[in-house]
Amino acid sequence: MILSCLAWPARLMGTALLGAVLYAGWVNRTEVRRWTHRLTAEPAPPADEMVTPTELRRRATARLDSLATGRADSVVLTPREVSALVVQEVTRRAVGVADSVVVELQDGGVAIRAQVDAARLPKGALGPLAEWFTGRETVAVQGPLVLRRLGTAEWRLDQVTVRGLPLPRGLWERLLTLIVPGATGTLTFPVDRWVTGIRVTPGGAVLFGGPAERAR
Repeated sequence: MILSCLAWPARLMGTALLGAVLYAGWVNRTEVRRWTHRLTAEPAPPADEMVTPTELRRRATARLDSLATGRADSVVLTPREVSALVVQEVTRRAVGVADSVVVELQDGGVAIRAQVDAARLPKGALGPLAEWFTGRETVAVQGPLVLRRLGTAEWRLDQVTVRGLPLPRGLWERLLTLIVPGATGTLTFPVDRWVTGIRVTPGGAVLFGGPAERAR
């Protein structure tokens, strides 16, 4: 009997505490939902610095696919995702002449820096540059990137440097053609027709899609 009487205050206190907790949870339900979401949400994707170039290209391709199929009106590719795509293409087109490629996004443009091996260029091809372009040299190319029309993008080169020194246009056009066959002062390349706009910033490349040109 005595134990039974002592149990009642404990039960009453437990019920009161439970009610207080439930009431506090209801009053602060917004914060509780946020806390629950943080606990149950999937972990954030790893930072670009921790991701391999292959995975960066896969992520970029997945975003572009969402733009192509209309699941998004625009997508943002991070600087490292853009770099992974560009480095692969430059390495392929440079046919072993250039390596250690670095891509930098600028306001409205792109800069690419690479190590170029003069020994792998055709003999006599450098002309007046041959006297001081020997061995491996750092070559940097930059210029604005624009969508010329649906299906065609244009990289308008406005500066080329070797060892950090700017070259006259007549010389760097010759050099660029040797490194990337077919390239001149303007590099034109195809893009999917569902890309209706491109905006480049140091923080990433924004691509816009258009419903009329999306893949069917």
